[in-house]
Amino acid sequence: MKARPAIVSLHDVMPDTLDEVAWWLNNWLADIAPADLTLLVVPGLDWQPQQLAQLRRWQQRGYELAGHGWLHQVRRISTLYHRLHSTLVSRQAAEHLSLSEAELTELLQRNYQWFTDNDFQSPELYVPPAWALGKLPAAARRHLPFHYLESTAGFHDLLTGRFHALPLAGFEADARWRVPSLRLWNGLNRRLATSQRALRLSIHPHDHRYYMASSLQRWLREGIKAVNYRQVLHLSDASKAA
Repeated sequence: MKARPAIVSLHDVMPDTLDEVAWWLNNWLADIAPADLTLLVVPGLDWQPQQLAQLRRWQQRGYELAGHGWLHQVRRISTLYHRLHSTLVSRQAAEHLSLSEAELTELLQRNYQWFTDNDFQSPELYVPPAWALGKLPAAARRHLPFHYLESTAGFHDLLTGRFHALPLAGFEADARWRVPSLRLWNGLNRRLATSQRALRLSIHPHDHRYYMASSLQRWLREGIKAVNYRQVLHLSDASKAA
C-alpha cells in the first residue's frame, strides 16, 4: 500500500471515552506527532475537573483540540432525511440535522465558548457529528467564531470563503454489515488521495475493537503519512492563489 498524506482525527472525545483516547495516543497513534493529530471534543457532557485537566495536558503537549457537537446525541428527528441518515449512517449522533439555523448557530457559539470558559486555547476547527452540517447556509457560517468547518466533502474556510475538497476514510464497523460499504468507500477515497491532496483519516474510540481493526492498523502502519490540517489547507490556499 502506497503511503498517502493524511489528516488524522480522533473523534468523540468525551468523559467516558478518555481511557480509550489515552490508549490510542499511547499505542496505535503513538508515532504521530501531537501537532499532526486532532482530538474532536464533545463539550456538553459531565466533564469532571480531573478530566478537563487531562484534556489541558494533551493540548499543552501539542495535540489539536476541535469542537465536535454539543451532546453528540440527537434531541429530535423531525425530517425524513434525518430519519434515513440516522438509520443508514449516523444512528443517534447527527445532532445538527433537525435543528434550525438559529439553533445551530447557538450550538456552535456555545461549543466555542466552552473551550474559553474552561481555560483551553480557542479551537480553530469545528467538526459536526457525522460531518452532517444541517441547515447552516454560507451566510450564517461567516459569523461563526471558528476558522474552519469540516463536512463530509472537505473543509470550509470561514475567513476566506474557500472550500477544500478532501477525501475521507473511516473504520467504525461496529456491525458486520457495515464492513463492505466502508471497504468500498475507503478504497474509492484512497484512490482520490494524492501527494497534493491529503486523505482525511477519521478514527473513533472503539475502532480497535471493531470488525475493521486490522485494516485500520495496516493503514496506520503502511498506508498514511500524518500531516497537519493547517499546513494542508494553507498550501491549498497558496496553490489556488498562484
